[in-house]
Amino acid sequence: MFRITLTTELARHIGSQVEIALDDRLIEGILLSASLDLVVVSDSSGYNPGVEVNIHTEFINSVRFTQVA
Repeated sequence: MFRITLTTELARHIGSQVEIALDDRLIEGILLSASLDLVVVSDSSGYNPGVEVNIHTEFINSVRFTQVA
């Protein structure tokens, strides 16, 4: 149930700047897509900005939408 609610809300924000918290890292970037099992973010931090990161929804602890300054 929670995954359906999460991905429905994420789908409304495709193209937005997000921070997604996992157990071991924080992923910052542009939300590219969201499906029931997978969220794709274009990573804007780290050594390889612009790399697409695939995140399984069961590993997401929190999501924060941010605004680019």
